[in-house]
Amino acid sequence: MTETRTRTDLVGNRMVLAGSILYLLEWVAIIAVGVAGAGEFAGGDAAPADLLESYLGFGDELATMAGWFAIVLLGRILLFVGLRRALADSGHGHGLMDFAVAASAVSVTLEIAAYAISTGAAELADPDDPSAMVILDRAGGWVNQMIWGPLAVAILCAVWCMWRSGLFSTALHVVGAVAGVGGILAQLTIARSWETLFNVFGLAPIVFWVWMLWAGVVLWRRTPRASAG
Repeated sequence: MTETRTRTDLVGNRMVLAGSILYLLEWVAIIAVGVAGAGEFAGGDAAPADLLESYLGFGDELATMAGWFAIVLLGRILLFVGLRRALADSGHGHGLMDFAVAASAVSVTLEIAAYAISTGAAELADPDDPSAMVILDRAGGWVNQMIWGPLAVAILCAVWCMWRSGLFSTALHVVGAVAGVGGILAQLTIARSWETLFNVFGLAPIVFWVWMLWAGVVLWRRTPRASAG
């Protein structure tokens, strides 16, 4: 007879919610840089004059943002580590969660690199010869476009493992699946000719935030009293 587990068997931890909150602290830098008037990844068909307005004189601000991201974006890896730990502690460990952690790490690495490249664009902003700035802006923008594929794969792997465990609600699985599939479709429609579809699927991050915070709260509430992990 197959053993049927209920959500009361779930062994939670605080890493998922802590990682989610750490990751969302990226908005501290995003808002601060926006208030300062600096831009990021103007990309597209932006004219050099528009790029200069975004980058020239903002090297320090963008460098600080890149450094901030190099720390807080690690939260996105931590949340998948927490999910892997919760499933393993609940008796439902699966190798796909190792893959999910690795995929999330690829996504974070790409995003940190993208903002470092953007900082380089600001450092090379030169009204007399903006070519290097334009090249780095385009490069940073395209590297940044690559972050959703690995992250969406990580989400879908986690959702499948969570569903397989029978320890989480169906609604949580649906939200996660929407975020993962939306992220995959966003990654596959990054070509300029698919811009309209990309803008629609690009809403996937909002769904992802809902899913990760929801899962984080569920697991926080199921954390054993004797464990802060």
